[in-house]
Amino acid sequence: MSSHTPGPWVFECEDVGTYGSHFWLESEAGDEIICQSENEHQGVLIKGKDFVANARLICAAPDMFDAIILAKDLLEKGNPRTAMTILGEATVKAKGETE
Repeated sequence: MSSHTPGPWVFECEDVGTYGSHFWLESEAGDEIICQSENEHQGVLIKGKDFVANARLICAAPDMFDAIILAKDLLEKGNPRTAMTILGEATVKAKGETE
């Protein structure tokens, strides 16, 4: 299994006026950039009209991964209601919504 930067990841976005928005994803400790919206990027460059939504989705990846593993375990133990709650919380984060 391949490794990844452990979550949680933090999404940051700032308005840069004429040039649009600048965003980046970093580890919660701030010691590793996952990706950002500049040419001088350290990670993956995300472009397109939906780049902020896509960045939020990428940011939620560690939480979604953890939720899937936990939900699978809960379903195997016969606890579908808790599994659905955990998956719902991960979905809310992936969409950039608040509960």
